[in-house]
Amino acid sequence: MTSDGKITILVASSVYGFEDQLMQICGLFEQMDYHPVNSHYRTLPVDPSKSNLENCLEAVSNCDVLFGILRPFYGSGLIGNTSITHEEMKLSLTLKKPRWFIAHRDIRVARVLFKQYMYNSDGTQNSTFHYHPTSLLDDIRVIDMYNDTIQNNIPPEERVGHWTDEYFTLYDILKVINTQFSDKNRILNIIDNMRTL
Repeated sequence: MTSDGKITILVASSVYGFEDQLMQICGLFEQMDYHPVNSHYRTLPVDPSKSNLENCLEAVSNCDVLFGILRPFYGSGLIGNTSITHEEMKLSLTLKKPRWFIAHRDIRVARVLFKQYMYNSDGTQNSTFHYHPTSLLDDIRVIDMYNDTIQNNIPPEERVGHWTDEYFTLYDILKVINTQFSDKNRILNIIDNMRTL
């Protein structure tokens, strides 16, 4: 939490083509008296002795909660085989941070359509499958990111914290934020409860 007691919420998302919406999303969190942390909103503390990835992962470690937005655009901050946004979301899962995810409808649709090509009958990845970027979905790894957030690799009965809302418009995202975050006492209780996990 900030020195004045505000809950720190990291807004994890790819940025390009989404700048105006990110400003509105972070602005809404600010109006609700949260402290939104986001690089595009210029509220992510940067240590010049660290890489962009290190600074972003430190923000995940330091935040109280994470709000992850999965877009059909994977992000430009590629580090090795994954994007910074994907690494932020994976770290939030590893650290068992209180987290809320919302995924664009096109990711779910693509996941259903490509499943028969991406995976072999035994569930392993099909090494012969290759995806060429389109204007609707720039990188097939957005499906990997979605699978991580819903904890696809864990039996359904053992999944915890895998709820991932779906959105199509900015209104959908703002509605989820109002639904999930309007009661700050509820969020504080979730933070306290998850510290003991």
